[in-house]
Amino acid sequence: MNVVLTPMASETFAPCELVAAYKEFTEQGPQHQDAETGLGASAYQFGKRVLIAYQESEMDVVVLLHPTS
Repeated sequence: MNVVLTPMASETFAPCELVAAYKEFTEQGPQHQDAETGLGASAYQFGKRVLIAYQESEMDVVVLLHPTS
């Protein structure tokens, strides 16, 4: 499985936080699963910051991103 890390997530989170979220996502699976698309996602909170992890099943890729408003 490959990992895609968005630039904003890379700038916002420490490497240990990114690794912890990825490890939990791959070991426990997504917290939420869309029945129609099959897309699975999880949210991880570090203080006031939120990291989203989702799996792109067709390409076998986990994407880690930091949502911005």
